[in-house]
Amino acid sequence: MALFDVSKYQTPDILEVDMRATRKNFETFMTVYGAAREKVGKNRMPKMTQSFSAMPASTSSEYSGDAERFMIEREQFMPEYRELHSIFGQGYFAISNPLRQDATDRRRQLFMLRYVYGHSVKEICDQIYAGKSFVSEESQKGFIQFCDKVGLLVYEEETERLVEPITKSFE
Repeated sequence: MALFDVSKYQTPDILEVDMRATRKNFETFMTVYGAAREKVGKNRMPKMTQSFSAMPASTSSEYSGDAERFMIEREQFMPEYRELHSIFGQGYFAISNPLRQDATDRRRQLFMLRYVYGHSVKEICDQIYAGKSFVSEESQKGFIQFCDKVGLLVYEEETERLVEPITKSFE
């Protein structure tokens, strides 16, 4: 008996993943998450420097009355925001490169730029001075790790089982 079951923690290979269906699930999640962020007065998309903490990094007493009033007005939206923010944080922190910490930071950056902010691979290449295949592969690995962690991943075998009966009915 093994002390550590590797199969529970392995990231699926890109060939096993239905990227179209997974991307659709991801876009649905990000639409709902973005709306929840706006309801509580935050930017629609999280900042890359954001700590993903429930508490702000610093507070200013100068605007505390305004901030308190604003939070009271938005209190009804906070449970949904906290839940979705927690899910996003879990997915984000699941993105990693097991060999080097700086590579983990780079993979997270590429994921955010490509899938959260919607930059093209070419734009990212120009921005960070990296090759097209590197940006594409690393951002896809980050995307798969994120989606796997939060349950948005769809496997090719799942969609093949759905398509097979439909194609037989047309024969």
